[in-house]
Amino acid sequence: MKARVSMATLKRLEGLEQARGQRKVVALFPKLMPVDEWGVIAASMQAELKANIKKDCPPQYDKGDLSHLVLVAGD
Repeated sequence: MKARVSMATLKRLEGLEQARGQRKVVALFPKLMPVDEWGVIAASMQAELKANIKKDCPPQYDKGDLSHLVLVAGD
């Protein structure tokens, strides 16, 4: 069973959130870093992808350089 919420209620809730100073997180993105650092990460991701395509299994990106990426909220 789906609950229906009116647009007036949603707008009122949004107004309350803004009055409290809360921000609604829409997406998380990696924090910007220098191009050289990003290039090293991209190269390791490509190597991982290429190796796993040959093995016919999904890539395991969490075991390598991606663990140090910091995600930040975007709106």
